[in-house]
Amino acid sequence: MRAARWLVAIAVLTVLPPLLPSFLVVVMTEIAIVALFATAFNLLMGFGGMVSFGHAAYFALGAYAAAILVKQAGWPMLLGLAAAPFAAAAGALVFGFFIVRLTHTYFAMLSLAFAQIVFTVIFKWKTLTGGDDGLLNVWPPAWLKSPLAYGYFTLAVTGLAILAMHAIVDSPFGYALRAIRENPRRARFIGVNVRRHQLQAFVLSGFFSGLAGGLFAFFNGSVFPDFAYLNKSFEPLVVALLGGVQSFFGPLAGAVGFKILETYIARQWPVYWPLFLGAAVVLVVVALPQGFVGLLQRRAWRTPTAR
Repeated sequence: MRAARWLVAIAVLTVLPPLLPSFLVVVMTEIAIVALFATAFNLLMGFGGMVSFGHAAYFALGAYAAAILVKQAGWPMLLGLAAAPFAAAAGALVFGFFIVRLTHTYFAMLSLAFAQIVFTVIFKWKTLTGGDDGLLNVWPPAWLKSPLAYGYFTLAVTGLAILAMHAIVDSPFGYALRAIRENPRRARFIGVNVRRHQLQAFVLSGFFSGLAGGLFAFFNGSVFPDFAYLNKSFEPLVVALLGGVQSFFGPLAGAVGFKILETYIARQWPVYWPLFLGAAVVLVVVALPQGFVGLLQRRAWRTPTAR
């Protein structure tokens, strides 16, 4: 049954893009990138029980690594994109070594502090990063430059990355991570190395966040210090909450809802966009604590009884 659902999703995503206007193809591409970023974040929060307020650091490290290698070092786009997640994972390894030693509020605040360090370095190191001017004209090659071509490419890369994360969640490592989330002390007593598993989860989350950053760099055609700022760190948190943090597919549903809100509401009432988003988050947290996916699962569970 699960394999059939994957096949249906792949078929729909393969057939749908050419039927959509270019604007919707662009929106769909951005939804895929946001979904990848939020799923990577949820690997840490939803399955590891670790809330990071500074995950934009790894998104930005991936974006800047790809942009610098292509723009300044002359690397091909595919090599630059391939290097992006490894650069972010290296940063996550260094920062995570210190962050996972703390828990709860201290974990969240230290992750935020390291993200601010990354933002400051990017903002001040003008010779390498361009400072507040950013790095411009970071476009994919001609064969990927059209919205449809880059949309297919992004869907393929994102799909493979999400499949990889799904395999990680369903592996013994993923179940050990759930045990740590539920009761770290009991997990330690049964032989699970809590700190090592948390650090590995942190690095994996940083890896896939960096991949999302690299994809977004070529999608956007430029990178800026804002990629590492606080607002960007809260984006995957909001998306995961909207979709449901306890479900692997929650961030995917949350990304669709988030981008629809941002695309249509922010364009009509840009000043009131944060108000709409905040109200939506409060409504979901209070009325739908399990997010959109939880609501769909409850309806699916009740349907046979109703019949």
